[in-house]
Amino acid sequence: MRAHAARVAALGYACLDYRFWVERFPPVGARTPAGAYRMDLGGPAAVGALTVARLGGAAVFFGRRGDDDAGRRAEAILSVEGVDTRGFRAFAGARTPVSGVLIASDGERHIFAYRGEGLPDGAEWLPLDALRTAQAVLLDGRWPTGAARAAEAARRQGLPVVLDLDGETAAAMRLAGLSTHVIADEEMAAACGGVDRLLSELTELGVWGAVTQGAAGVVHAAGRVPGFPVTARDTTGAGDVFHAAFALALAEGQAEDAALVFASAAAAQRCALGDVPRRSDVTPLCRGRGRRA
Repeated sequence: MRAHAARVAALGYACLDYRFWVERFPPVGARTPAGAYRMDLGGPAAVGALTVARLGGAAVFFGRRGDDDAGRRAEAILSVEGVDTRGFRAFAGARTPVSGVLIASDGERHIFAYRGEGLPDGAEWLPLDALRTAQAVLLDGRWPTGAARAAEAARRQGLPVVLDLDGETAAAMRLAGLSTHVIADEEMAAACGGVDRLLSELTELGVWGAVTQGAAGVVHAAGRVPGFPVTARDTTGAGDVFHAAFALALAEGQAEDAALVFASAAAAQRCALGDVPRRSDVTPLCRGRGRRA
């Protein structure tokens, strides 16, 4: 973490991933050998907090987990990277979400998600005093009650609120209206009637919007930022890294267009490295585009 690092508060979903690299997907037989295996952190906001820390920012994570081994392992992954986990609450009797992730030879991932059990919806316990030292807030939509509470508090402080929009539900669109910056992926845009229609809806809400399109880059109201060509080892969490890098760039005072380049470079390196990148991994790509990082 750099001196005087910008601080991002991330709130939402955390899980423990069990990842297997396979040569063929879908399988053709009852047994499919895996060439590699890794246990890692999953969940948009949790990976976002980890990303902020690895990119040189300061991160605090708000989320829910079970009082079980999977939850303790997920929290340990965040803690070892310096993420403040004061708001990552363990609930007795609850079960932490876990995912099985199969990664094909082209780097594309196939996720089998277990969303956990016994995680209460209420958010009155959130330590929102941690937002007082934040420069941006990052949300996913997997815990709408908590996300709305954090967004409302952040907006009262005048903070940028970045939302990973992954649903067309009433709760998701309410969160979009509480945010300042909303980024969706192309699947979400298709469900909403296309990229242009979704961006138009976000503009009508008074929200800055963008849509990521994988290797093709990201589209926003003012144009397109091309992607960085890389050979993908693992695309798992690339979108989560993108959102977090964008939020960190805003927290550092970067404008949206520069933040998109930084976020695109970070997501590309996530795919190429098969891991959440560090600042030193991202800086060379940004400089190649004439941007600071």
